[in-house]
Amino acid sequence: MYKYLIFYLSTGNQQDFLYNRLMKFSPFLEICMRKIAGALVLSLLSPLSIAGECQPRVALDKVVFQVSARQWVTTQTALLTVNVNATLNNADLVKARADIMDKLSKIASGEWHLTQFDRSQDSSGLEKLFVEAQTRVPQASLTDIYQHAKDVSKPGATYTIDGVEFKPSIEEVQQIKNQVREQLYKQVNDELARLNKVYTNQNYTVNRLYITDNETPVQPKPMAMKTMVMSAGASTPSTLTVSNELTLNAVVEAASNRQGGNAVGNN
Repeated sequence: MYKYLIFYLSTGNQQDFLYNRLMKFSPFLEICMRKIAGALVLSLLSPLSIAGECQPRVALDKVVFQVSARQWVTTQTALLTVNVNATLNNADLVKARADIMDKLSKIASGEWHLTQFDRSQDSSGLEKLFVEAQTRVPQASLTDIYQHAKDVSKPGATYTIDGVEFKPSIEEVQQIKNQVREQLYKQVNDELARLNKVYTNQNYTVNRLYITDNETPVQPKPMAMKTMVMSAGASTPSTLTVSNELTLNAVVEAASNRQGGNAVGNN
């Protein structure tokens, strides 16, 4: 291109001179042309990018409401706690755990768990143990637990009933929580349907959902419970279902893209 331009502007020796000079600076000219082309493209695209940035964000119409659901958690089992105080020599210490588990199974059948195991030594050099064990048992198995604890006790190893607590297990509570959540979700969907029916130009959906629980256990007093178990004697007590009320609350933020003039302000 340079050669044809030189031929048009000059003749003879001038053509050769100008051509050689341009070829010497051709890399520099090439770089300049690329910079000019890039600046030209950038100037053409800038208005488009600025216009995109200036577009307003879509306004969301938001409505906040709250729903609640409750259900009773029932149980027919009790949490039984037994304390063990034992004084052992070194020989008995080796088989202490197996012996304790055996005695606990004679107090009440169940899956026993040692929740506390403290070991110390007295002034005579004997080992002293304090053990706390727990299990869940049916109410029918609570009839003779105090007598059984007395029977398995012996000098140097005392088993005492520390508590009988009637409350639902974690599994029972979780099962009811799942059912109450389903009730909450249905209430939320019903409320969204009512909103969309009233505001026909909107399409409300869940934007945020917060669920909190408020468990209010109703439990008998420990002393009254102990009296009930001890007075039962050898007879089998009738099955008593103990219930705790469980409440879940949901705070819902519904949102919709504003369409037309039928809009709702934030609540």
